[in-house]
Amino acid sequence: MLNNRCIDILKLVVNNNVPITIKHIAEKYKISSRTIRYDLDRIDEYLLDINLKPLIRKPNEGISIELNEEEITRFLNLIGKSNSYDYVMSQNERIIYIMYKLLEKNSYVTINSFSEDMLVSRGTINSDIKKVKKMLKSNNISIEGAKGKGIKVIGEEKKLRKVVSSLMFNNTKTTNLIEDINFKKLFKNMNIEFIKNVIKIAEEQLGSTLSDYSFNSLLIHIAIAIKRIELDKDIVMDENELKNLSKTPEFAVASAMAKMIEERYHIIIPKSEIGYITIHLLGSNLMLKEEKNDDLIYIQLIATTLIGEVEKRTNYDFSIDKQLLDGLIQHIRPMIYRLKHAININNPLLDDIIYEYNEIFIYVEESLMFLKKDLNSKISKEEVGYITLHFMAAVERIKNYNKLKPRVLVVCATGAGTSKFVFIKLKSIFDINIVDTVSSHEAKKIIQKENIDLIISTIPIKVEGIRCILVSPFLTEKNISELSLFFSEYVKSANDGEYKKDIALDCNETHKFCNTNIEINKNVIKNILSIVDKNCTINNYYKLEKEISSYLTKCNKLVRPTLKQLMNCNFIKLNEDVEDWKEAITKGGQILKENGCVNDLYIDAMINNVEKLGSYVVVLPGIAMPHAMPEHGSHKIGFSIMSLKNPINFGNIENDPVKLIITMSAIDNRSHMDALKELMKIIEKDDFMNKIRMAKKREDVLKIFSQ
Repeated sequence: MLNNRCIDILKLVVNNNVPITIKHIAEKYKISSRTIRYDLDRIDEYLLDINLKPLIRKPNEGISIELNEEEITRFLNLIGKSNSYDYVMSQNERIIYIMYKLLEKNSYVTINSFSEDMLVSRGTINSDIKKVKKMLKSNNISIEGAKGKGIKVIGEEKKLRKVVSSLMFNNTKTTNLIEDINFKKLFKNMNIEFIKNVIKIAEEQLGSTLSDYSFNSLLIHIAIAIKRIELDKDIVMDENELKNLSKTPEFAVASAMAKMIEERYHIIIPKSEIGYITIHLLGSNLMLKEEKNDDLIYIQLIATTLIGEVEKRTNYDFSIDKQLLDGLIQHIRPMIYRLKHAININNPLLDDIIYEYNEIFIYVEESLMFLKKDLNSKISKEEVGYITLHFMAAVERIKNYNKLKPRVLVVCATGAGTSKFVFIKLKSIFDINIVDTVSSHEAKKIIQKENIDLIISTIPIKVEGIRCILVSPFLTEKNISELSLFFSEYVKSANDGEYKKDIALDCNETHKFCNTNIEINKNVIKNILSIVDKNCTINNYYKLEKEISSYLTKCNKLVRPTLKQLMNCNFIKLNEDVEDWKEAITKGGQILKENGCVNDLYIDAMINNVEKLGSYVVVLPGIAMPHAMPEHGSHKIGFSIMSLKNPINFGNIENDPVKLIITMSAIDNRSHMDALKELMKIIEKDDFMNKIRMAKKREDVLKIFSQ
């Protein structure tokens, strides 16, 4: 798109029968000849974009253009539509442009070039540069000036990239970066669509979907990295950290991404750069990710502790809400990577969350103090806000049951926490069947697979043939009215028996019932109902389904042993002598094996986990909790307690040396949770390690864990 001055110059050239000199144009607009040359370059780009020949420039003659009558008509029509457009950058946009241009070059950049590029005065640019200097100074980055040369930026590569990428992201106007005018201008010589496809391939390899925020953040990171690598400006990473990252599945995916980028841009991407792409993948707000993580128990420890802390401060019993625990586990894993590596996250709902749910927000913020202390990292209000949404969604679940509904797709740009909150709000108000909650760039894939009656989206979206309703995540009265009207019309147009509110359920239909108190296998309920239906007459299908589910809930609760039921002196050893962490894990595992909880394969898997993932098993100062996945050789739930004669190191900077080994076995992802929650409450107490040191015999230790 051209600004008004370029349009006027182009019209001037078209309407003149003889060439016009650059000097004549410069005098007319009272600007330098150099600025006019830049304008002529922009005009050439525009003409090529609309499939017309560029300007003819002849020395000592001037500027002209060759167009036939049809081309002139088409050109004037296009210019007429564009004539009202005169894009002027805001100061924020100019600052981003200045910083990116400094990042893009090793050499000095002149004030004149900035002035001519952005069509503003030198005085305006000098004022902008003062703000840039102030912004960079807070990140220990400086701008060096040289008379007659211009300015260039000096500072640590990691910090420099972070400042520029954060500015770019926070000032984009759309969830689709490729459509953002400023982003396109900055990266006009780079194939952003290619990078976007590389990230989509990574999503497929990970079996996950990045939120729109994380997708765009990674896209910006890669685009900047390519530019800097081309200038031989590599980013540096600690060798030990890189070694730990290289053991993750995300590193393998990041390596594959790097290979594709290397081939496309003919560059060599260092291992440290792959490490930072890995951090973005690990720190991304993944949506609806379903996988078994080797660090799952550690994440469960954090999630259960957090739920317990919030419970202390509220009147809600969150611990029995299955979806809350799953949601927090999904959110916490990438959050930990963000906190460890100082990756910022955007939360556009933060002000609304604090206003609407201030009390829960404060409780969550207070409850996260244990994690802040453990990681020695500040937890931003943006992170607290997203976790608050998980708890508020749990409150809504406690109040409401799922119902039969029309088929609806929910599109949300900001990730799993927000989408779950919108999901629960909608289900609590309307009789709708929410097929899925996805980010905007995944919506098309779901629509191709599923029959969708309506799309409810928190961002503008258009899909041919499907009604799309834009809503606030908090559902305003206007949103509710519009949705109510749609669903009312849906009911009227539906065939008899397809959709009626509060009618008895059809016995031949596949039904879904979600008990919000505990996880129940829906197929089990379905099979039981099928057997009953074959042999009996069911008077009230819905009531029977609910009562069966309630009974199974009670049964399910009985198979969750308490810590006291699991612990006895046979699981305790004191002052064991070990040479290193491997021997410590082996001896702790042998205690479980002797009590019939695990086999040798499980012990080997615990050691392999530490070798693969690092020292994450050191969960608190002086305390390690080795574990493996149930399928690696676990026969029953167990906790062994082993104190060490001499402390050992696992390689955990914050929590080494280790004096106590608590080895754990689980048979699934849930049945050990009550005991684990009790255990965490005990070992987190300030005087716990002192009590362990004072214990002289196994009965003393058992007493500590039985209180």
